[in-house]
Amino acid sequence: MIQKIRISIGSAAVLGFVDIKTDVLPTTCYLMTYTEKMCRGECQFCPQGTSSHSNAAQQLSRINWPEFDWNRFLDQLSLLQKSNKKSKFQRICLQTLNYPGYTDDALFIVREIHKRIPKTPISVAIPPVSKNILMQLQKNGLDRIGIALDACSPSLFEKIKNPSHKGPYRWENHIKAIDEALEVFGKHRVTTHFIVGLGESEEELIKTIDNTIKRNVLPGIFMFTPIPHTPMEHHPRPSIKKFRRIQLARYLLLYEKIPVERFNFSSEGRLESITGFSEVELNRIIEKEIAFYTAGCPGCNRPYYTSRPGKEHDGFPRKLLESEKKKIFSELQDLINTANHLEIGAI
Repeated sequence: MIQKIRISIGSAAVLGFVDIKTDVLPTTCYLMTYTEKMCRGECQFCPQGTSSHSNAAQQLSRINWPEFDWNRFLDQLSLLQKSNKKSKFQRICLQTLNYPGYTDDALFIVREIHKRIPKTPISVAIPPVSKNILMQLQKNGLDRIGIALDACSPSLFEKIKNPSHKGPYRWENHIKAIDEALEVFGKHRVTTHFIVGLGESEEELIKTIDNTIKRNVLPGIFMFTPIPHTPMEHHPRPSIKKFRRIQLARYLLLYEKIPVERFNFSSEGRLESITGFSEVELNRIIEKEIAFYTAGCPGCNRPYYTSRPGKEHDGFPRKLLESEKKKIFSELQDLINTANHLEIGAI
């Protein structure tokens, strides 16, 4: 039985545990398993991993995750979800660190939350686990599972997530776990995430996203955010234009079902144009807005997880302003294929 849980600062505000000023509150309750030890993972971008020299035990990406009493949290969550408040959560999401006993903790948390609020879907982001654990998680009420690749190729994965070649993560083990998760949870209920800007080319990432979709796995995307005292603290953050191109490509592959062959890349692997992509198409997609929202599980808006307050959002946690739509058009207008004005849906 666990005693403590970490809660993202925004989720804690929705629960009434803290008072913060923010223009957007989370629509998912983001939790993180509590441990006094560092995560055993070697992920070079993460302040929780063994490669980090950070004392920010309460930090994941840009967000603080203060600790709270487990029973107090469970009681407050149950009250909120059974109320008629508009602020109640659409989903619960548990981030699972890698430490001795993490699977037992994850099973306990999922089971106890599901007992209290069975109508609220639960997601877990977890390192690769056995098929037996996957089946137990589903039996205890888990709705969706995420196993993050983060990097889009085996070589980049090794560099970013297993630089010592002795760490707990291997590309092939992640792929196997994702395949087994598909067998247990079924199509479209398994998620993986990719971080944009780790050193990949846009062509590599877009083709990996396409392959992920074809395997019936939902690809989420994050924008790389350098965190102080991690091995990648000086690695450059990618341009917002690069992230917008990846957002657009993901949307077109996932929702419009266009073939990846219509994406045209430079010799360096940068997305240069899309066959049949017109100004009308770009405006239509911007008006729909979906492409530029936070890309994750249903009900996830993840405000300021990688975006900085006062700066342009990468994944938007809310509806777009007209000024933001115009800005996105300017960021993506280079992709318009002026030689071919056919609309995507008409090809």
